[in-house]
Amino acid sequence: MSLSAKVSDNMHQVQKLFLEVQEFMFQPHSLEEIISFLDAQPLIFRSVGYESASFMMGMKDLEAGNEMENLMALYKTSLLQHSFHMDIGLGWAFAKSGTLPGIFFPNRKPVMREMVFDGIGYYHGLFKGRRTVREQLVPEGIAGTDLWGFDQGLGRRLWYMAKGNVDELSLLMESFPAHRHPALWSGVGIACGYVGGSIQEGLELLLKYSGESKNKLQTGIILALMSRQASGSIGQDLETACRVICNKTTTEIEEKIGDFTKKYFYIYNSKAYSSLLTEIESILI
Repeated sequence: MSLSAKVSDNMHQVQKLFLEVQEFMFQPHSLEEIISFLDAQPLIFRSVGYESASFMMGMKDLEAGNEMENLMALYKTSLLQHSFHMDIGLGWAFAKSGTLPGIFFPNRKPVMREMVFDGIGYYHGLFKGRRTVREQLVPEGIAGTDLWGFDQGLGRRLWYMAKGNVDELSLLMESFPAHRHPALWSGVGIACGYVGGSIQEGLELLLKYSGESKNKLQTGIILALMSRQASGSIGQDLETACRVICNKTTTEIEEKIGDFTKKYFYIYNSKAYSSLLTEIESILI
C-alpha cells in the first residue's frame, strides 16, 4: 500500500534539489554565494540543499587534506538550522572517498558521528545496493553504535526504494536479520516524517508492520520533527505522521522536546546518541 503519489513526488523534489546543488557546487563560489544560493531554495526541502553542499564541500576538503576547514565554515553559519542534514551529507563524502570518519569525530561529538554514519549507510544503500541491501553486508570497520547510525541511514534508503509502498518496504525489511530492524525502522521513521506525502491509512499500516520496533519508528518521526523544527519547515504532512504514528500532535511533541535541539542535536555535547534516543522515547510514554 502506498502512502500516496505525493510521496513519490516529494522524493523527486528532494533528489532534484540535491543534484541541482551538486551542479552548482562543481563551480568555484565564495561561502557567501553558496549560502545565498542555498537559502533561495524552497523552505520545505532547503535542508536537503545544505546536505548536498556538505557532501561536495566535504569531498573537496578530504581531497585537499585540510581537516574540513571549508565545511566547518559552512557549519558555523548554518549549524542551528541544518546540522542534521549537513552531517548526513558529510557521511556521503566519507562513503564516496572510501574512508571512515575515525579521528575527525572524537568522543565529545557522538551525536554528530552517528548522523555521519547515517549518511554513509544511505550512500551504500544507494550506490552499493547489491552488497548492502541484497546481501546485507556491512563495510569493514563499522560496528557498535556506528552500525546503528549506518543502519539508520540504510533504513532511510529502504523507504526511498519502496517509494512509500508499505508492503514493499515490509518485504525489504524482512530480508534483514531481526537484530538490525530497530535501527532500520528508526531510519524509515526519519525518511517518512521528513519526506512527507502521508495518508492516514498507509501510516496506520506502517505502524502495524513496525511491530516490536514501533518505538524506533516513532523515534524516527520525532527526529524528523526536530530537524524541521530547527529549519522552521513543519507542515501538515508531518502533523499527520505525528498524530498517526506517535499518537500526539506536533505541538504536544514540541512542548515535550523543549530545548532538545539546543541540548543535544546541534551543539553535540558529550551525551551518547543512545541517550538522545532514550529521552526521545520517553516523550512517547
